[in-house]
Amino acid sequence: MSQPHYVQIPKDLNDIKQKFMFGLTKRQVISFGVGIAIGFPAFFITKSMLDLSSGVIAMGVCASPAIICGIYKKNGIYFEQQLKNMVRYFQRPRKRIYKNETILSCIERQIECNRLRKIAEKAERSRYVRKKKT
Repeated sequence: MSQPHYVQIPKDLNDIKQKFMFGLTKRQVISFGVGIAIGFPAFFITKSMLDLSSGVIAMGVCASPAIICGIYKKNGIYFEQQLKNMVRYFQRPRKRIYKNETILSCIERQIECNRLRKIAEKAERSRYVRKKKT
């Protein structure tokens, strides 16, 4: 008798990604393609100007951002989204000011708003009456 085979099933089914080519997802295949499309020209240009090792280094430097975008995923967030979040974080002001909002200050602002609204309505009515007289 043969032994039964068990397959590990992830608890979260969102982690299952359909493989597209060579065991890679569509996103990974596209990012590798973009990396190759950027890296090969950089390799040949640098190799003709300098030497082979410089060409390989230039290819790696130019292709790595695209490849990282396809591979890197942490806590369900891809690399470019992570970068976008980091840029937003560092653009925010660092110093946060705590403002205490009491119910009394809200009531005072509402009373002041009502008072100003009444003044504006009176001014509008008086202007309307003056226009009628002329």
